[in-house]
Amino acid sequence: MQPKEYVLLLGADQYLRERAFSGAKEAIGLPVWAASEDAVRRLNRTFDTMLSADPKDADSLLRAIRTHAARGWHPRVVVPLNDWTVDSANVVNRTLGLGGLDDTAVTNARNKHAMKQALLTAGVRTPRSRLVQSDEELLDAVEDLGLPVVVKPYDFGGSGGVVLATTREEALAALAESKGVIAQYGAAFNILGDKYLVEQFVDSDDEVSVEVLCGAGRAQVLAVTEKYLSPRPWFAELAHLVPSHRTGDEALTDLAVRACVALGIDRGLAHVEIKFGADGTPWVIEVAARPGGDGIMDQVERAYELNPYRLHVGSYLGVDLLGTVAAAVPVRTSAIAFLKAAPGRIRDVLDGKPLPPEVRSINIAAKPGDLSHAAKNWSTREGLVELEWDELFDAKTPLPVRVARDLSDQIFVTGEAAGA
Repeated sequence: MQPKEYVLLLGADQYLRERAFSGAKEAIGLPVWAASEDAVRRLNRTFDTMLSADPKDADSLLRAIRTHAARGWHPRVVVPLNDWTVDSANVVNRTLGLGGLDDTAVTNARNKHAMKQALLTAGVRTPRSRLVQSDEELLDAVEDLGLPVVVKPYDFGGSGGVVLATTREEALAALAESKGVIAQYGAAFNILGDKYLVEQFVDSDDEVSVEVLCGAGRAQVLAVTEKYLSPRPWFAELAHLVPSHRTGDEALTDLAVRACVALGIDRGLAHVEIKFGADGTPWVIEVAARPGGDGIMDQVERAYELNPYRLHVGSYLGVDLLGTVAAAVPVRTSAIAFLKAAPGRIRDVLDGKPLPPEVRSINIAAKPGDLSHAAKNWSTREGLVELEWDELFDAKTPLPVRVARDLSDQIFVTGEAAGA
């Protein structure tokens, strides 16, 4: 019997990853499958088939894949779309002889301490850091690195547990807060959360992310995204805008490419976060071996009229698409911004007034009775709005945050304080 093949996407059934299905279909004319721990209760009809398997667990995936192999179905490749599936996809690919990332690249992308060491060894500019577990180790790291510092889990994402500290006391409190975030979310995301990174702080709110398509020993920048951050001491992302006015900055794009090469990422899209110091010097903060989250890929597609997931999946299939990326040019500006109610209990949600003309979509997640907290990470958002302009900005514009703030003030009626 002729084998029947499919492409398995891990994390593609996640909200704001829906366009991965279309991208995979564009990349290859095969059925596109996804995986869910309970595909019966969480069936996503977008996909041709849903495996009943934990996408974060390689053993669970292999059992489900082998069940379907007995019926003649075999994966052409397994493609990770978020941090939590990079390792499981790689194990499955390697076990089944389907290629995949090198194990060292996976470690470098998931373990922020290993990532920092690899970047420094390759001469890529990144803040110094120390790995700690206890309060005593934390204070030793503060003594070595100097204040201020950023404290963060070494294997988490979404700005979860990332806190700025300007004093020793704040550093101790930051570590406690970071540990609390891991205690709350660690099991759900299948992460260890047993160590924390203390990192020198690049004192700036000027930050971008760079989407890079990687190949063997080379890479090509697709897009630069402007990032908008919450007030300190946290680093929640309030909005993303594509393209950044820094698109075409050769020093920036060269740094992003060198970071991906240094970590050994040789396929797929990588997401590189870079901050600029007060003197304009770019510093690599983190690198992820997967496409950008938070709806950034949707904004890239609108701005460039090119589905970036096609590039990601195509690269995993062994297609050299660096030339396609090099030729990509933005034709408009697209942004996603997150709705934020004032801290307190939400008494009412008023939706129905006319929306500004630049709004392309809006999603309100909060409901009356919910508590709104200060913007700390992805979990403290009340919704999102997507925006579009028929122009390219030559400087950082406040429009995404301004529109989201005005809409939030219009939509959410907040009462008694809930505290931070």
